[in-house]
Amino acid sequence: MKNQITRISLILLYTFTISISEALPKNNADSYFSLHLNGKLTEPKEFIHVTNGRLTLVDHNPKSGPETEVQFFAYLKRAGKIVDVNAYAHNFSVRSIELGEILKSAQVGDDIIIEPVKKTDVSARKIIYVKYSMLFPVFNWFPFLNKSRGGC
Repeated sequence: MKNQITRISLILLYTFTISISEALPKNNADSYFSLHLNGKLTEPKEFIHVTNGRLTLVDHNPKSGPETEVQFFAYLKRAGKIVDVNAYAHNFSVRSIELGEILKSAQVGDDIIIEPVKKTDVSARKIIYVKYSMLFPVFNWFPFLNKSRGGC
């Protein structure tokens, strides 16, 4: 009886361990996709003060040759739901999009989703979190009081 309980518990443990490990997100360390803003390489976390510019998704895999622009869908999500279902970039794939066009209907806390057209390029999916400074630019009215710039 103890032998059967041990055997069953080991089988259940093995079964749940395999299914959980397969469900966990994969590491994107081998992703060769990046966001470019006005032709310059940027990271999604660097969009804090960006309010406009041309956004493109680029594949720079050394195996596939030179950098190529990837077609993608761009849409805005709020509380897990798509904000504008009829938006052009949500229904049709684009190679680049004006960031200001997406931010027109954005609110603080929304997510801008950049999703590639090809399902095999799922690692290229990028999320940009909409911050207050993206919608309402912050001006530095007294630059001489800012001592953190190191004399610049």
